[in-house]
Amino acid sequence: MSEFTLDEAVALIYQHVILKNKLASHDKKPELSNIGHICGVLTLNDQIEVVVKFQDELKQVTKTEFQSELVILRP
Repeated sequence: MSEFTLDEAVALIYQHVILKNKLASHDKKPELSNIGHICGVLTLNDQIEVVVKFQDELKQVTKTEFQSELVILRP
C-alpha cells in the first residue's frame, strides 16, 4: 500500500486542490467554492494523511485517496 511519507505530506501544505469530479473543462476556471487548500497533516495508526479545507468541509485523505480524487492546481 502506498502511503505518504512525512516529507511528502508536509511539502503539500498550502497547495490548492480540486476534486476531480468538480474539475471544469479546460477553457473554464473552476468555481472558487470547489477549490480547497491543504492545511495540515495527521498521523493515525502510523498512517500519514493530509487535511484539505474546502469552503464547506474538511476532508482527511490518504495518499491513495489523494491520487484518485484530487488534482493539484498550478498557477
